[in-house]
Amino acid sequence: MRKPITTDRSIIALQPEEKEYLVSVKGHQRLYLRVRENGTKSWSYRYLCPITNKAQKISIGTYPNISLARAREIWSEYEDSLSRNVNPKTAREKQKQQAMAVQQNTFDYFAEQYFNSLKGTLKANTLNRKYNCVKLLNSYIGSLPINEITSPQMLELLLDIQAKFPQVKSNKPSEKAERCASIASDIFNYAIARGHCQINPALSIKSQLIKPQYGHRPAIVKPDAFAKLLKDIESLAKNVDSNTISSLKLLPMLFVRNGDLRQMRWVDVDLKEAKWRFQPLKGEGKDHMVQDMIVPLPSQAIEILQNQFKLNGHSEFVFYSPSAKKHGIISDNTANKHLKELGYQDIHCVHGFRASAKTMLQEQLKYPAVLVEMALGHVTKDQNGSAYGRFEFLDDRTEMMQTWADYLDALRNGADVTRFKNRSLANFNTSSPEELMKLMIKQLGKDKILELIK
Repeated sequence: MRKPITTDRSIIALQPEEKEYLVSVKGHQRLYLRVRENGTKSWSYRYLCPITNKAQKISIGTYPNISLARAREIWSEYEDSLSRNVNPKTAREKQKQQAMAVQQNTFDYFAEQYFNSLKGTLKANTLNRKYNCVKLLNSYIGSLPINEITSPQMLELLLDIQAKFPQVKSNKPSEKAERCASIASDIFNYAIARGHCQINPALSIKSQLIKPQYGHRPAIVKPDAFAKLLKDIESLAKNVDSNTISSLKLLPMLFVRNGDLRQMRWVDVDLKEAKWRFQPLKGEGKDHMVQDMIVPLPSQAIEILQNQFKLNGHSEFVFYSPSAKKHGIISDNTANKHLKELGYQDIHCVHGFRASAKTMLQEQLKYPAVLVEMALGHVTKDQNGSAYGRFEFLDDRTEMMQTWADYLDALRNGADVTRFKNRSLANFNTSSPEELMKLMIKQLGKDKILELIK
């Protein structure tokens, strides 16, 4: 007859034998420790069911994962159930179901379900940004029942996020809180659609946050100063690797975002058709950005890409870099670093090429805003509110991109650029009456022509 267990030391002293055996716990009838042949020790509660009067047992867990003190606590719960003529096993299952119900009604549960629903529909970097916001929200309200979260709670936590995550340089509010508010609103809508809450407490919170204000990124928009910048970039060719100089030449020519250019893939480039088709990194989840984009490639860009193919044609990426261990492409800071070295810090940055192109294409070359906005990857709409598709005005955009590249060459070489500024006048002098009318309609629009005729 083995002595009942009284302390942890008495448990440790129990050794395995040829057959498993049970040892009772002193002062705790029906609570036993089972010692298996392999030395495993596990707790067991053995009792007569108060309803069926049949012997039953409940496994509590292994020792030392479940300590002696914890085993006694669980024993006390089961004894309480027996004293009320309730089967402890039934009571335990009910507790599990209640705990599961609570767990499956918390904000973090629906946040996880919502986030999982996005997988496969968004790019990795977009998912990562959203997930960071989800984690931040969970740190505040993750354990709360989603149907008990109120608008004042949401406002309080979002104001706290706004205070903790300012812009690095200006210390002004960033868009972090706004992003979190949008994602929280999506999570609440996800739960509402599945019948787990009735109101969206994050829906109207964005209007109560301080609107983030970002200063314009430095950009050169005057032709003479831009000409000097192009010459300075050209001067880097002797001392900078081919990847970097090619990207610095293409950025002003194509004026796409640096991230999109860095991740340019050969499979998206058609050198024969002179087109680059891709999905902009910042297009996902933004109403003002296109989801798919086509960039007509001028002949100068084709030449640069052909040289890149000789260098990186074996790789998936146009700007493959063997020294870049993380992504295998040139760093996002490479271009800006060289602009700073050329003396353009706080004067012009990589993103500034977009502002340069937008300003000079409209002010100097007199291209209509709709073409320029489409070239920038912005959603543009007609007078009826319908968004233009990616194939709209493709011929006009192709002509614009080639003219822009020729204009940049002329600026860089110090040539006369008058012909670019007077493109419309040159066309007027060489057009037939029919072509002239088409050109006028294209430049002014039908409504303006009819107004002039009247």
